[in-house]
This record gives sequence, C-alpha cells and structure tokens, in this order.
Amino acid sequence: MRLSRLVVPLLSMWLFGNLYEQVVWNPQVLADPRPGSVVGAFEAGSPVFYYLPWAPLSVVLAVVTRAPLTALGCLAVALVTKVLLITQVNPVFRDPAVTREVVHDHAVLWAFANGFVIVAVAAAILLTQRDRRRPHPA
Repeated sequence: MRLSRLVVPLLSMWLFGNLYEQVVWNPQVLADPRPGSVVGAFEAGSPVFYYLPWAPLSVVLAVVTRAPLTALGCLAVALVTKVLLITQVNPVFRDPAVTREVVHDHAVLWAFANGFVIVAVAAAILLTQRDRRRPHPA
C-alpha cells in the first residue's frame, strides 16, 4: 500500500475532529460558559485525542509523500492555528478562576479560529485529492 493513500483518510479524521468541536462542543461552551468545566488535556473525553495521533501523522505523511505545496501551506496554517488555540486559548476553559465573560469571549475566538482550521484542512484534502488524480510523469 502506498503511504500517500493514508494522507486523505488521516486528514479527514483531523477535519472531523475539528468539525465535531465546532458543531457540538463550542456551542455548549457558548451557551453555558462555566469556568473550569472543560476536562483536562489528557482526561477521558478530551479533544486532544483527535489530534495527538492523527494531525501530526497526517502532516508528516503529506510532507513525505510530497503533497502539493498549496496543500502543505494549508496544513501549515491549520497546524499553527491549532497549536495556538490549544496552548493559548484552551487553558482558559479549564481555569476555574476566570469569569464567565472571559470563557465566552475565548469560545467565540475559538469558534472563528477553529472554523479557519476546518477550511484549511478541507482545502488541503481537496488539493491533495486533485493532485492525486493528475497523471505524473515517470
């Protein structure tokens, strides 16, 4: 099996993890922004499990299998955005000392940035698929 065939399914897992956060998790936080209510990073139910194995593996495979530069650019933007969200915004949701307003504001920020990640990963998938269908010189 060619490794390039794994890129799109792995990117899709990353995409659907982000999509789940966007349509299920984030609306819950926006509706009820309770400080400290989000589970820890490595506790059961943590979204980190959507990314820990799939996102880095899919990006590495995309690079190794020479995905188009445009797709790699989309992945780089998505990865940097997600790392910033996880390291800078996500800790606020776990902090019981912040106010409901701060949690709400960070949830809005998360929604917009995560939506950007969804678009970037979807674009990378489409660009990779389009490139795969093109005949390449031997």
